[in-house]
Amino acid sequence: MLVVGAGHRASAHDLERTQVLITFERDGSFVLDVANDPSWLKLRLERFPDSFANRVVLWVDGREVRPTSVELITGPAVATHRLRGRMPSDARTLRWYYGLVIDPYPLAVRRADGRVVIEEIAGDAWSGAIDLTGQFHAPILSSTMVGGALLILLAVPIALRLRYRRFNTFNTKDTKDTEEKTCRA
Repeated sequence: MLVVGAGHRASAHDLERTQVLITFERDGSFVLDVANDPSWLKLRLERFPDSFANRVVLWVDGREVRPTSVELITGPAVATHRLRGRMPSDARTLRWYYGLVIDPYPLAVRRADGRVVIEEIAGDAWSGAIDLTGQFHAPILSSTMVGGALLILLAVPIALRLRYRRFNTFNTKDTKDTEEKTCRA
């Protein structure tokens, strides 16, 4: 009886099939994929009517970092919630929590510097402190500065062309006036 009961309980939890992958870029942006069995996930989310993002916590240097977007990618074997956001460029440590699962699952962190860190999370528990130092770099120029520089680069040739046309118009008038005076004389 115990063997049958233990086997049944284990197979029920195996339906979670949770896998988590966080991929970081140099600018601090991240893509967080949380994959689960679609049937299990649907049943589990019925108990929590709010956003999936509220079931996930990214705790960075003592404050929560919230994703800026959430999308659901469904498939026959796996449903993946893809969350996107940005870490502070000076981020040092990350702690992770996913509040829907019970069973242990792997958390893979693909750092911007190429290293991969894998931690086994004990189900409904926090991860250990994950080192984030040295992988993020603030961009040298902001997008506003780049846009302004492009605008100037496009405007300079146009301004030079207009100035050249005015200069030629004045020179042409002066030449015609001189020619007319010469012809009269």
